[in-house]
Amino acid sequence: MAQSAQCQHQWSCFFAHAIYLLTSRHHLDNVDIVSRIVLYTGDVREEIGTIRMERLLSTQEVADRLAVDKKTVLRYLRSGKLAGSRIGRDYRIPESSVSALLRRTNSSVPDERRAIITAVVNQKGGVGKTTTTFNLGVGLQRLGRRVLLVDLDPQASLSVSMGVPIAHLTVSVYQALLDENIDPVPIIRETLSGVDVLPATIDLAAAEVELVSVTLRELVLRDLLTKLRARYDHILIDCPPSLGLLTINALAAADRVIIPMQCEYLSTRGLTLLLRTLDKVQSRLNRDLRVAGILPTMFDGRTTHAKEVLEELRTNFPGQVFDVVIKDSVRVKESPAAGLSIFDYDHGHDVAKAYMKLAQEVDHA
Repeated sequence: MAQSAQCQHQWSCFFAHAIYLLTSRHHLDNVDIVSRIVLYTGDVREEIGTIRMERLLSTQEVADRLAVDKKTVLRYLRSGKLAGSRIGRDYRIPESSVSALLRRTNSSVPDERRAIITAVVNQKGGVGKTTTTFNLGVGLQRLGRRVLLVDLDPQASLSVSMGVPIAHLTVSVYQALLDENIDPVPIIRETLSGVDVLPATIDLAAAEVELVSVTLRELVLRDLLTKLRARYDHILIDCPPSLGLLTINALAAADRVIIPMQCEYLSTRGLTLLLRTLDKVQSRLNRDLRVAGILPTMFDGRTTHAKEVLEELRTNFPGQVFDVVIKDSVRVKESPAAGLSIFDYDHGHDVAKAYMKLAQEVDHA
């Protein structure tokens, strides 16, 4: 029996070490890897333990999350601010250690700080609003920020992309908008991506009509988000593909606007109309509203047309177009089906890196 116990222990240590080497060498992107160690002795099956290992990050990945250079990360490792182990020429740093450092860094931020509210808007559909809202939100969360995403589109694409079972929701942003006595906090859903979402359902389509009779109907969302601003650093609103009352509410509530713009001719035609609408909202409802930038999306660098559209955008709107360009990608289109952001679906992808750069720019703006 003693030999059996010793054998079990040796096998457990062997598998634990093997899993550690595997996750370290291949940069597996799972948040947690769970492996059950099972020992077979003859016909007897005996489970002798469970190994749970969190994701390990390289120094470059940590530098991206902290918005610092690699030398700073190495200095944190030497000083003990970060925990990590040297593997070959690089380090492997537990994600929990990075999160703990971010919490300590952000602990000096006063609780009364108001969240920055950003509306992601374009009256044209299919230009990457939902994709941008989701991935920008996750990018900000990976910088250590508290993030809430608000699904203001009756199609509820954002909610679905984040894995929210909308068919089973009994209350959503729709009820919170129409009944000021409803506490929005219990409606918020925590998601696997680490960001919170105020979900939508198809019921939200009725809000355009029902809000017409409400006093100060353009300011309903602003009043709702006032109850939540102290809980977050960033609130991102995924707007519907229209310039109706829901979008006006988003613009009236927002501090700034990001305009995703597909790099094709038909997408640029409505930009002038959208900017005129923003001017009207700014003059009548929200004097603090500003355009954070126009974000080129779904860019296909293989086509001359996409390059010409991007050049035209930069020429006609100098200083208003983000340097970051979101490339067209099958991986980005696949990720919502898995309920994952591009960071979790393929963290080394060019689009993931682009959204992280956008998050850093938005966070420091």
